[in-house]
Amino acid sequence: MLTLLCDFASAMKTVGYVLLAFVVLMVMVLIHETGHYTAGKLLGFQINEFSVGMGPKIFSKKKKNGEVFSLRMLPLGGYCAFEGEGDDNANPKAFNSQKPWKRLIVLFSGAFFNFVSAILVAIVCFAAYGETVAKVNTVYDYAPTVNRQLRQNDIIYKINGKRVYMLDNLSRYMSDEMDIVVLRPREENGAVVYEEVTVEGVQQRTFFTSVLTKVEADYVENGRKLQVGDTVYRLDGEYPDAKGELAELLSRAGDTVLLTVTDGSDYYTYTVQSKDFFGAITAEEQPYTGIGMSVSYVKHNFGFGEVLLRVVPYCCEVGMLVLRTLGGLLTGSVGLEAVGGPITTISMTSEIVATGFANVLLLIVLISVNLAVFNLLPVPALDGCQMVFVIIEWIAGKPINRKVQGYINGIGLVVLIALMLLIDILKL
Repeated sequence: MLTLLCDFASAMKTVGYVLLAFVVLMVMVLIHETGHYTAGKLLGFQINEFSVGMGPKIFSKKKKNGEVFSLRMLPLGGYCAFEGEGDDNANPKAFNSQKPWKRLIVLFSGAFFNFVSAILVAIVCFAAYGETVAKVNTVYDYAPTVNRQLRQNDIIYKINGKRVYMLDNLSRYMSDEMDIVVLRPREENGAVVYEEVTVEGVQQRTFFTSVLTKVEADYVENGRKLQVGDTVYRLDGEYPDAKGELAELLSRAGDTVLLTVTDGSDYYTYTVQSKDFFGAITAEEQPYTGIGMSVSYVKHNFGFGEVLLRVVPYCCEVGMLVLRTLGGLLTGSVGLEAVGGPITTISMTSEIVATGFANVLLLIVLISVNLAVFNLLPVPALDGCQMVFVIIEWIAGKPINRKVQGYINGIGLVVLIALMLLIDILKL
């Protein structure tokens, strides 16, 4: 009976997280539509209905000016319906009767509100919970001399003069030789303060590490057994960091060698028989390009002034990441696992909701920027496509046939929904 109650409680908790995920997504859609509504009201457009959700109405209220506010059954979006959106209308307040620049502002405002909301939520998130940064864990002894000026607990702040906002900036900003600015902690009057330290001439190159792939010999030191997955760090005091260097060192070694390995956090030294290598013990060389250090990702609290300076570039970097991902999908350099449809989004959101409020705020930032960027793409059924139609009309002096626009948007909507669902199905 107790097991059944626990299972039921767990199931209800999961349902609660899913419902909360729907609420999070609906709020972001509501913000988007509020952008369209606000711009429309300010510019004198006639708005027929503002709806939260889709499908049959659950609740609606009509204002004196004729605007209807509706709550609909399916929490899968919403819309702001303007008079004369899909046809030419004699009403001077109808959407297509308004000047092109006004329509462009209304169409752009949905994405703009999403982006502004992302900035505001990012301020709260970073000020209250800190920002994820790359902290130096270990600078390996085989790193070039200049690189060893980096120290454990340094925070990577700038690379070649560019601030690091997102973790993918680390790889994108790196060059063969670079200047790195770190925030270095020190104690001052019993408190930890950070100072900017510049390390010039940091070198990036390709290192070769050897990872143990088979360990059939029984070597134990201090209660810890040599095991598959250990990375060779030293062999008789030397660092095999070049291609073929491990084999070369073994060829010159005596009957036994001192083998130091790491599991990524700690180091262990074993006295190993040389003859066991390439027999009972095998290692696979794995190249990586870097500067000879390992990093971990931690939360760091910048001052509020710094937070205000960082949030806009951070959100812009998120937007650029979205565009790079979409470009990668088109070129084939990014797989479908990098994107998801509505099912994946709800699933991911409910999982993150369960991890705490800080991650919920960060997720809102990421999805809000995603919505802003995605809606501005010139894809049928999206705001970006509508903006293209308006720009063509503005330049040509007359609109593309409204029925043709309707067909393009209708077909585009069906294809878009089918594509999103297909992506979800393929990921199951």
